[in-house]
Amino acid sequence: MIRPSVSRVAQVLCAAFLLAATAGAVARAGDEGKCTIATQGDSPTAKACAKGGRTEAKKLMKEMVKTAKENKQKFTCDGCHKDLDNYELTKNAKEDYKKLEAAQKK
Repeated sequence: MIRPSVSRVAQVLCAAFLLAATAGAVARAGDEGKCTIATQGDSPTAKACAKGGRTEAKKLMKEMVKTAKENKQKFTCDGCHKDLDNYELTKNAKEDYKKLEAAQKK
């Protein structure tokens, strides 16, 4: 019976771990890019999603919150999103989004 050396077993386990970690990171990166909420309509966020996925939508939303703040209105990400990993909306999110859009005007 041939027994693999301990170092060879360690190399195989290490390679398997790295492969699994890389596959998980790729899956998360793929999920990160896809919009799941603002997928229709002509809102600024829907347009950003169509243009550049979640990355573009997040960038736009942060700019909208910043502009609202400059206009003396307070909005936060977790005010509209229950979960900042999947961006699930709160009950009041759609109404608050309308207010956020209105707060863009100086």
